[in-house]
Amino acid sequence: MKKLDSIIQKLTDWPEGTTAGQLAEQLGLDRSTVSRYLNQLVKQGQADKIAGRPVLYRLNKQDNPYPFQSAHAEMTDLLREALAALLYPPHGLPILLTGETGVGKTHLAQKLVQLATNEGHLPPGTPFITFNCAEYAQNPELLLAQLFGVKKGAYTGAEENKPGLVERADQGILFLDEIHRLPPSGQEMLFTLIDQGSFRRLGETHAERQVNIRLIGATTETPDVALLPTLKRRFSVRLVIPPLRERSPREREQLLATFLKEEESQMGLPLTMTDECRSRFLAYDCPGNIGQLKSDIQIACARAFLRQLYHHQEQVVVTLNDLPTHLRQQGPVTTAITSHLKRTASDNIYELLLQRHAQLTQQAVAPLEMERELQETVNSYIRRLVTSFKKGASHEPEGTPIEPRLLQLLENTLASWPHKLPQAIAPAQLKALALHIQAFIQQPERHHPETVPSHLPVKPIYKDLARQIGHALKQHYHIKLPEAELDLIALFFSLDEQPSRGKPRCIATVCLTGEGAASTLESWLSRRLPPADRDVLIRSVQIDPFTRQSPGLEHLRETFDLIAIVGTVPPAMSDIPYFPAWELYQPSGFSKLERHLAQTRQVPGEEEPQVPLTPEDVPELILQGLLDTITHYNPKRLIQLVEQEAPQFRNVFGWTAEREIGIWMHIGIYADQLLAAQLNPGKEKDKQPLPPEAEPPTGHVQLWEHFLQQLEQCVSVRFPPYTAHELARLSAAN
Repeated sequence: MKKLDSIIQKLTDWPEGTTAGQLAEQLGLDRSTVSRYLNQLVKQGQADKIAGRPVLYRLNKQDNPYPFQSAHAEMTDLLREALAALLYPPHGLPILLTGETGVGKTHLAQKLVQLATNEGHLPPGTPFITFNCAEYAQNPELLLAQLFGVKKGAYTGAEENKPGLVERADQGILFLDEIHRLPPSGQEMLFTLIDQGSFRRLGETHAERQVNIRLIGATTETPDVALLPTLKRRFSVRLVIPPLRERSPREREQLLATFLKEEESQMGLPLTMTDECRSRFLAYDCPGNIGQLKSDIQIACARAFLRQLYHHQEQVVVTLNDLPTHLRQQGPVTTAITSHLKRTASDNIYELLLQRHAQLTQQAVAPLEMERELQETVNSYIRRLVTSFKKGASHEPEGTPIEPRLLQLLENTLASWPHKLPQAIAPAQLKALALHIQAFIQQPERHHPETVPSHLPVKPIYKDLARQIGHALKQHYHIKLPEAELDLIALFFSLDEQPSRGKPRCIATVCLTGEGAASTLESWLSRRLPPADRDVLIRSVQIDPFTRQSPGLEHLRETFDLIAIVGTVPPAMSDIPYFPAWELYQPSGFSKLERHLAQTRQVPGEEEPQVPLTPEDVPELILQGLLDTITHYNPKRLIQLVEQEAPQFRNVFGWTAEREIGIWMHIGIYADQLLAAQLNPGKEKDKQPLPPEAEPPTGHVQLWEHFLQQLEQCVSVRFPPYTAHELARLSAAN
C-alpha cells in the first residue's frame, strides 16, 4: 500500500482528528514525511487542518474513492455478509476476500471496518492494521518479523525486541493483503494464531503471547492452490469480489462520476467529458478493473488540464485526444500488457515531460533535482519503447504498425554511416526509434517545450548520427527536427541496453576488521531499502585491512549479482561500485545509492564523481553517521575527543579524509558494541581482538593507548587487550 493511502486509511480511525506525530508513530514513518502528505491532502480538499496545540488533521466528509453503491445488489450483499462474519461472537470469523487485481478487496475491508464503527458495533479508534505480504515476499525472515515481531538476537541485525503487527492489532482488526505470499512457516504460525489466539515472536521458544484480533485476508490467487490446507480451512467465510466486467453498467457509470468528481475537486475547475469519451469509458474492456479505470480517467483528465493551462479556458473538457491510447484505438484491449505496449508506443514524450514538470513544480523541487527527474522520464520512455520490441521479437507492438518507408530510411542512413560506433545498434533500438519519430511526425502541433532536460547524456558520435538522420528526414519528409528532438534520437543509441540478470542482486557490507560494523551496516541498509529494491540481498563479510582483499567478496561476486559494496574501507575490487559508509548517512549520499539501485533494475549509468573531502568535513560526517547507528552512548563525546586528538594522528599516519572517517567510524561502532556486551554480559560475549602478527612501532601504540584511555573515561567503555596494537597496525595499513 502506498504511504498516502496508508495515511488516508489511518485517518478514518480518528474521526475527530489526530496529530502528524501520532500518525507517524502508528505507521512507522518519519514525521516530516507524514506532515508533507497531510498538507497535500489538505490542499486537495481531502482533509481538514484544525488549528490549535497540537495541530490536528482529519478527513473531510467527502465520499470514499471506491464506493459500493446500491446499483449492484451483489456488492451490497457481500458487504453485509462480511459485516456479519466480522461481528460474529465472540471474536468474529476469519474472512478471506478473493478476486482479480484492482477489484477493490482492500477498499471492501476498509469500508467494512468503517461501517462497523459508524453503526456502533466497534468502538471508535479500534485498531485496523493492514499489511501487504508481497512487500517482503523476497525475504521470508523479515516478513515474519514484521508480522509477528522479533526477539533480540533472533538473527543478524535483530538488535532489540520488537513487537509485530499482530500485537499492534490486539483488540482490533488485522488485514493481510496478498496473504498467499506468506511462506509455509508463516501460514502455520497464522493458523495457530487463528486457532488458539496465541503466537511467538521470531526467536522466542517458550513464552506464548495472547491477542484478540479479527482477521481479514485477501488474495488474487485460488485459495485451494495458494494456501496450506490447514490455513485454508480456518477461513470459514470466503467472499469473491466480482471483476468490473461482471458488474452492472449503472455501477460503472457511478464509478465514473465519482472519479470525475475527485479530479474536479483536485483541479479546482469545472470538469466535463464529451459524450464520446464517456461512452468509451463505460464500454471498454478494463482488465485492471477499478484500479485501471481510475488510472485511465486520471491520465485523460491530466491531459485535458494541461491543455486548459495553455489556452486559459474557464473549464476543463476531456476530449477524445486526451484518452489513453488503448481507448483511442478501435477494438478491445484484451490484456493489460497489450494496453501498456500501446500506451508506451505512441505517448508523446514532450507531453510526458510537461506533466512531470508540472508535478515537480507543484512540489517545489529544486532545479537540479528537477533536471534529474526529467532525465529519468526520458530514459524510462526510451527503455520501455525498446523493451516492447525486444519482447515482440521481429514484430512491432500490436496496434502500432511502423511505416515501412520510415524504417527503411533509418536502416539506409545507419548503413551509410561511415564511422565506427561504440556498440552495434540492435534492431529493437531502430524500430523503437522509428515508432518515436513516427509519433512525432503525426503530432498536429509539433513543439519542444523548455521542460526537455538541458544536459542529455549523449555521446558526440551519436549526436552526429542523429543530425544525419535529421538531414535524411528533412529530404524525404520535409520536416526540420528541433535540437531537443535530435538529442532524444541520439539517446536512443547511446542509452545502454538493459542487462539480463539471472542472479539475485546483492550488496556487500565490509569494515576494517571483523564483522561488527559490517553487520551494523547490513541492518541499517535492510531497514532503508526502497520498496522496489526489497529483492536486494545484503551480506556482511570480512576484509583484510592491509591487502583489502576478501574471499567472502569473491564468493558473493560469483554467487550473486554483486551491485555495490558499502563499508569503511574500499576493497581491492575496482569493478564494483563502492559507497563509503559515511557518505550513505548523508541524505544526498543515500539518494546516490537509491539512484544506483534503480539503474541496476534498468540500465547502468555513469558513476558520479566522489565529493572531495577535507579534514574539516570529518567530524560532522562521523557524527551524522554515528547518530543513525549507535544506541549506547552519545557520539558527540567521541567527536569532541576526535577533534582534539585527530591532528596528531594525521601527522603520524598521513591519512586521507576518507581513510580517517573509516577509522573513527570503526572505533565508534566498536565502542557501541562493547558497551552493549558489557551492559548485558549474559547475553552476548564480546570477541577478543587477536594479538598482532607483527609488533607495530611503540610510538603508534602509545598514541592509541592514550586515545583509548580518554575514550574509556568519556563513554564508560572497557576496551580489550591488544586493541591499541591492532589499531596501530590498521592505521598504518595502505
